[in-house]
Amino acid sequence: MVANGGDQSDSGLTAAGTLVAAVRESVVAPPSAEAVEAVEELFPEGDELVRYVFRFTMLMILSSGIAAFGLLANSSAVVIGAMLVAPLMTPITAAAAATVTARNVRLAKTVGIILLGTLLGIAVGYATSFVAAFDITGVTELPGEVKARTFPGLLDLGIAVTAGAAAGYILPRRSTVSALPGVGIAVALVPPLATVGITLEVGARDEAANAFLLYLTNLAAIIFAASVMLVLTGFRPTAGRGVGSLTRRVVLTLVAVLVIAIPLTVHTRATIEDSSLISSVTNAVVTWDDTVRVVDLVADADSGRASVELLVSGPNAPRPAWQLAAEIERRFDGPVDLLLRYQRDEQFQVSVR
Repeated sequence: MVANGGDQSDSGLTAAGTLVAAVRESVVAPPSAEAVEAVEELFPEGDELVRYVFRFTMLMILSSGIAAFGLLANSSAVVIGAMLVAPLMTPITAAAAATVTARNVRLAKTVGIILLGTLLGIAVGYATSFVAAFDITGVTELPGEVKARTFPGLLDLGIAVTAGAAAGYILPRRSTVSALPGVGIAVALVPPLATVGITLEVGARDEAANAFLLYLTNLAAIIFAASVMLVLTGFRPTAGRGVGSLTRRVVLTLVAVLVIAIPLTVHTRATIEDSSLISSVTNAVVTWDDTVRVVDLVADADSGRASVELLVSGPNAPRPAWQLAAEIERRFDGPVDLLLRYQRDEQFQVSVR
């Protein structure tokens, strides 16, 4: 009886520990020769480096141009095409590999290439806006595709971390490399840079700063997540290359992500507060007068105070505006500044004979 019980216990332990053992083996064991070769291909050397930088520059200019024209044309399909052409993912993942293997010279080279791509993306966006955005004179006239990249939040950080982890998993495994273009589409790198150039050219500096924050979010999150996945694949600094610094390097990338997460959290809270305010206003309008319809609504919540500009249309004479303001204040649970415009719905039928 005891022997049988012991066999069952051993079997249970073996089944329960299979996953743990597999993870431990993959982390402790060195990467395969194929994985090392695949990662080494991220680092061009010698004359190949010069040719690589030339190709990178051309692709960066072209992808940034595609992205800028797509943003100005408000075409999501064109913007997605720019993501597929963009070459930034390679040096970013190369920076992650250089980080976990403590190859400082290679890390410096990849950072330089990333900086080159960043400047090119902004410059091309600026130039494209200067040539093609002659009808945009202010923030309110920016296309929706541009505006969508000027208010990043925590969801963008989550997307970037997940995409970076996917890139870190794919790169050392040639059998999964076909999935890499999907990572390029999932995480936006060139479109935010083109947005920075466009918004700078039209004088929207706050929007340019927000678009650049989105780019930095993607950059830091991809490097961090890809580094973690490469460590789990078995990549480590070799002897004499700072074996003890691996934890410090990964922690530094994590700190960069956390620092960027602070303004993203602020933006996300502001978005939630504005959404709550908009919902409060629309519901308050129905309570105030269910015969009117909302034509235009601009609402902003700041430090618990609501500012609302509202245009409504209805068939009857308007009811007192203070009643609507009081209803919004009750629902929003905070002071409200309301600017209300009311237009009458009038219909004329004329027959001339």
